[in-house]
Amino acid sequence: NNNNLCPNTISEKFDKIRRTFFRQGGGTKKKYHLVKWIKICKSKKKGDLGIKDLRKMNVGLLVKWWWKLEQEKGLWQEIVKFKYMRNKSIFSVSHKATDSAIWYDLLKVKDVYLQGRGISIKNGVRTRFWCDPWLYDRPLMHIAPTLYILCDQKEINVADVKGGDVQITFRRRLTEELQLCWDGIMTDVDKYQLQDSEDLVVWQIGKTKKFSVKSLYNALTQTDAGSDHRRIWKGRVPPKIKIFMWLLCNDALLTKDNLTRRKWSGNPKCHFCHHDETINHLFCCKSGMGGHCKDHRG
Repeated sequence: NNNNLCPNTISEKFDKIRRTFFRQGGGTKKKYHLVKWIKICKSKKKGDLGIKDLRKMNVGLLVKWWWKLEQEKGLWQEIVKFKYMRNKSIFSVSHKATDSAIWYDLLKVKDVYLQGRGISIKNGVRTRFWCDPWLYDRPLMHIAPTLYILCDQKEINVADVKGGDVQITFRRRLTEELQLCWDGIMTDVDKYQLQDSEDLVVWQIGKTKKFSVKSLYNALTQTDAGSDHRRIWKGRVPPKIKIFMWLLCNDALLTKDNLTRRKWSGNPKCHFCHHDETINHLFCCKSGMGGHCKDHRG
């Protein structure tokens, strides 16, 4: 169900089933775990298999509802706004004891949505004065952090400031330096011209400006480290060969040195020479497949 945030315990149970199927197929015989599951779940751009991380996919599907809430109109949007938001913006709405489980889960991923949400300012009604980059290339809260901390109206929108409906106040008297900074900001605010059309919510991740689960999933996994094995995945060879080459690049083939690390008690030497049997010996060095071992095999 993409309406609920899956508990970690449930995600672990699903992952256990997926791990078992990936490593054993439909059989019941246990097999060696050649590569860590967390590595298998990294994208192919990071050099791994690209099996989806269920937790991050779950977050992406939930965040999509925030996008639909802001961008689309319908009965469920009207019900949610009436029951939970009560004319509040998505920035100020918070959890209450009477909230449903689904709404509570949506609130848990709200910050993820806000990190990717952007605004194209028109009339300023949906644009936050302090937190959106509307006047300069960065939000005012980052340009003048001290003023933001001292301000009493942190969630005020641009339209209210420009229209004079709300007077911005501070918790204490500003120093001369802060007053000069504030005067400069307000001078630029007075010069800024709003338009009659409504503000447009845009998605800042990706090129389309529209939300997609794929764009958010890629953003959530962009810090994953790994090598790019593009040549393997784009090769015109059967999938089994691609997996074999991927295991080879990850030093995960069941050569005798890897078996020994898994408490195998057999002879670690190569069948055809006196060298230890390793991936490097079999596939890379001169005494492996292209050298002595090949000569021994005739």
